[in-house]
Amino acid sequence: MTALLELDRLEVHFRVVQQALTGRVTSVVRAVDGVSLTVGKGETLGLVGESGSGKTTLGRAALRVVEPTGGRVVFHGNGSAVELGTLDRAALRRMWRHMQLIFQDPYASLNPRMTVRDIIGEPLIANRLARGAELDSRVADMIRRVGLSTEHLSRYPHSFSGGQRQRIAIARALVLHPQFIVCDEPVSALDVSIQAQILNLLKELQKELGLTYLFIAHDLAAVAYASDRVAVMYLGQIVELAPTTRLYEAPLHPYSEALLSAIPVADPDREMQPILLKGERPDPANPPAGCRFHTRCRYADEICRSVMPTLDELEPGRWVACHHAARLELSGARDHIVTMEATR
Repeated sequence: MTALLELDRLEVHFRVVQQALTGRVTSVVRAVDGVSLTVGKGETLGLVGESGSGKTTLGRAALRVVEPTGGRVVFHGNGSAVELGTLDRAALRRMWRHMQLIFQDPYASLNPRMTVRDIIGEPLIANRLARGAELDSRVADMIRRVGLSTEHLSRYPHSFSGGQRQRIAIARALVLHPQFIVCDEPVSALDVSIQAQILNLLKELQKELGLTYLFIAHDLAAVAYASDRVAVMYLGQIVELAPTTRLYEAPLHPYSEALLSAIPVADPDREMQPILLKGERPDPANPPAGCRFHTRCRYADEICRSVMPTLDELEPGRWVACHHAARLELSGARDHIVTMEATR
């Protein structure tokens, strides 16, 4: 696998200042805490985890939309390796031509006072890449690529359905012909039938344009369909990374097992048996000692409570941060994988 983006011990910490009876109290929220990942050219890397695990912050820090507090982000596009942290603001803006973001809420991410033509064409104008007839041609080409008509270009965002608005947002992100796209929950605000259409559109555009995706989602069914590999994130850290089919068949981390157990299966006669995690997710400003998952893990013992596990390659291509991964026999979601593979 040829790397397009590398994250090396990436950290994003937020200082929180609160006023208490004893005075000002400062704490540090460890939203992303020492994450190392490689995204290969042309692949889709899924990133999953419950709310508050740090997925969105990681995706935005990978683009330096959120400023990292530690670690490195290295982009290998255009035949050279560029560390984003060394770029000034002007150079970073030029780099963003090759790295774009698709937001969760298609309505909130579109300017309601601009026509579709202006929304899609704005990145070209801002980067001085096209004007006049060339601008119109590139905008028209992109609107057709996302499944809409040139007749839609004169309308405003309120005239469209949620799925159509997301297509417009995708067209805006792709009009600069970027190489790397962070898809931040791109289908979670849409109806189920529309979700399938948008997922298929993203896969088609990936083949046509040679795109690379970081696909962030809560919906593990969508991740199974869209992703080549999946990284599981918990409390600011990656706890498992594996090819999609292998992870869904036989997870190595208890947190992955719990997430997979909650995937609905299209069988009315089959009763769901989700693994209910005890307690609440710990405070990222005060994470527990040892394994951060041990407070909710049914397999935890003394070593889990005292020693933080490292993310190690247990099998070729399979990484896990768990002291007992080699001996645990965890349940996966094999039936779901079979169903998703049949629809590819």
